[in-house]
Amino acid sequence: MGSDPPVPTADKAASSPRHILPSDLSAVIKYLNDQELDQLQAAVTTELKRRGKKPPVSDKTPSKRVEAAAVSLTPVKLNAVRAAFKAGVRPSKIAKQFGISQSDVRKAVASDKPKT
Repeated sequence: MGSDPPVPTADKAASSPRHILPSDLSAVIKYLNDQELDQLQAAVTTELKRRGKKPPVSDKTPSKRVEAAAVSLTPVKLNAVRAAFKAGVRPSKIAKQFGISQSDVRKAVASDKPKT
């Protein structure tokens, strides 16, 4: 008739209320200051690693392919690409040599053709 036996710690954690995220999380995040946002990102990254998941790729480090596409060809590089193509070098090799996309190689070659 005494008091109830103490509840083990694991049971307390299981019976504790869960924290529910707001349904408009993306709107709520806008109100966080930079420091709070950094803390949130660090916590999420840590939890993803703990669960064995890869953290998302950062937007700050674009892939090499994106960087290469953003590079415009200088007139000298344009002429070199055209000359290599005329010499029989494959577009894939030209692209790799100049660090540009094969699409840029095709555009450079196509722009060399006389307009009718």
